[in-house]
Amino acid sequence: MPLIDESTSRLRVVLLLILSVSMVSSASILITISVSPSLVKVFWRTLYGSLFMFIIGAIRGDLPAFKSPQVRTNWPWLVGIGVILSLHFSTWFQSLEMTSIPASVVLVDSSPIFTAILSTIFLGESLRRRSWAGILVAIAGAIFLVWIDYGLDLGALTGDLLALAGAVFLAIYFIGGRRYAKGMPITIYTSIIYLVAAISTLGFCLMGGYNIWVFEPSEVLIFIALAIFPTVLGHSVNNYLLTKVPAYVVSSAVLGEPVGATILAAIILGRIIEPAELIGFSVILVGVAAVLADIASKERSQRLSLNDTDGT
Repeated sequence: MPLIDESTSRLRVVLLLILSVSMVSSASILITISVSPSLVKVFWRTLYGSLFMFIIGAIRGDLPAFKSPQVRTNWPWLVGIGVILSLHFSTWFQSLEMTSIPASVVLVDSSPIFTAILSTIFLGESLRRRSWAGILVAIAGAIFLVWIDYGLDLGALTGDLLALAGAVFLAIYFIGGRRYAKGMPITIYTSIIYLVAAISTLGFCLMGGYNIWVFEPSEVLIFIALAIFPTVLGHSVNNYLLTKVPAYVVSSAVLGEPVGATILAAIILGRIIEPAELIGFSVILVGVAAVLADIASKERSQRLSLNDTDGT
């Protein structure tokens, strides 16, 4: 089985990865400027995200796919993936209120390791040594980037454990997308996933006593921006890519988020990028590039092997 879907060029995959990472990177800035509780942000982000993907699906004529065999057969799994997405957002956002930002970022950035392990166990998409090396290099770059910005203060244990749980949930979410997003329009898949995530988060909000009714125009605009940029143009693109490339490739590329977030902070908030940060950026990008290069190399080897087999 080819690692890269034959209907999608490598250039298209790389460009979409760049788009998704740059859009996901906007989340941290939008979250920072919002004054609402974390769970409320998650609820509106996923609810608006579901609505927008449903509208896009209606425009594209995808809505009949709601009755497709893939949706009917995999409905319980889709619900489960939506709950997992809610748990990822909820645990990670909540960790930011209970532990230091660097501890939360470092721990949640360990998700590619869990994705790689789960890909091997459940999808049979095992990594070669170069891919493992690339993942570890990218994670090291993320740790270095956080360290030079904040120092490695691990903060409260509960918050640290929530961030680590967020990493595990993100890995499971990627594995679920890789297995169950195929065979249906991505608008249908994501509108279902996001809606389930919103409903699940609503339950968490009610249990926590949070008021979800936020009508301040500035907050509503932030929620809509969270839904459009990091969700529709970020997570939705990632879900599309999961139907084209292995889950650990998408998970590794997401490690570029600190790079994008820092660049956006410089552009939007006027933050100055320090020279040492450029080193962290470079290390992350080298690690991600190593994973992509290894995938391309493995893909070429498989194609050559198939051609040799066909010629005999």
